Amino acid sequence: MAVGNQRKHLFIVMSDKKPDYFVHSISVRHLFQPGPSRGAMEIRILPNPTGQIDKPIATHERIDLALADDGATLVGVGTFKRTVMYDTRSGVTSSGPEMQGRKTGGAYVVPLGDRLYALNRCLTGYDEGKPFGEDLLPASGSWRILPEPPPDFRYLNDFQIKCQLTAYFTTGDHIWVSAQERGTYSFHTGRRVWRKEGDWELPFYHRALFIPELDNLCFGFCSKRRHLLAVDVQQSPPVVRYTWEDTFPKWVRENGNVCGLMPEGSLVYLGAGKFCIAWTVLMDTVDGHRKTFIHLTALQIIKTSTLTGKKQLRIVKHKVCCYKMPSHGLMAHLF
Repeated sequence: MAVGNQRKHLFIVMSDKKPDYFVHSISVRHLFQPGPSRGAMEIRILPNPTGQIDKPIATHERIDLALADDGATLVGVGTFKRTVMYDTRSGVTSSGPEMQGRKTGGAYVVPLGDRLYALNRCLTGYDEGKPFGEDLLPASGSWRILPEPPPDFRYLNDFQIKCQLTAYFTTGDHIWVSAQERGTYSFHTGRRVWRKEGDWELPFYHRALFIPELDNLCFGFCSKRRHLLAVDVQQSPPVVRYTWEDTFPKWVRENGNVCGLMPEGSLVYLGAGKFCIAWTVLMDTVDGHRKTFIHLTALQIIKTSTLTGKKQLRIVKHKVCCYKMPSHGLMAHLF
């Protein structure tokens, strides 16, 4: 996202028992307003949904989503070859072309330029001969199978055993992915060529964001502790430059007898150094009921100098909000 091009809204997609996905829109304005509530916990009610993404009733379909580069379209791929597109302006859902192969282990949905990429998050021995990834050029109207990564991506010692993707990010015309016990690979989207970058893995948990205006660093959740990291990915192997442990809701971990954290968090970059982090939190109440919240942290990373003149990045936390989810809500993702 270019400097000065700041987003004004966030989109929350809530998976539901019904079993549709409901889309909510919230303004980021109150999250960064100065005032006495900075740093304090604020409880809010999740606004009514602006629309929904339907799932076939007879299937246990998972839909993995991403926000397209236009900032207004949520694009998703289902485990059963389905492609969906949700227009956040009109609230209308439309169907896209069917994929070439199933993404039974879930998918990383990666918008890049005018294309959409879908990478299988998990490959097993049952996936031999099935495509690892596909790309969609909207003008073409069809998905295209990506070239295969190097042989050691699928196979270890000539056997195809479980291959689990652990992290990814994009920069320029490259997609970088790490696979457990394999290492890190990059895909040149123009030349459609894979290359192994090293036996090391990216230190992130799932998606990371490369932010050129913040010292060309890559930001994401720590693979072990889930707090925010800033990593120099131009080094090989990458070097962790900053770690901010207080960006993870430690009170959830410290109250594990009554609180639980769903495994997938969300990190959104709004521009001008502003980020939002979201986790789905489960909490047991004193009357024996379970409530579900979206724990949302708004923060800004700014450039400063030390007394010796050394340039560094510093984090400024703004507001922390908990949005109460309805009783039928299961988990939420932020876009």
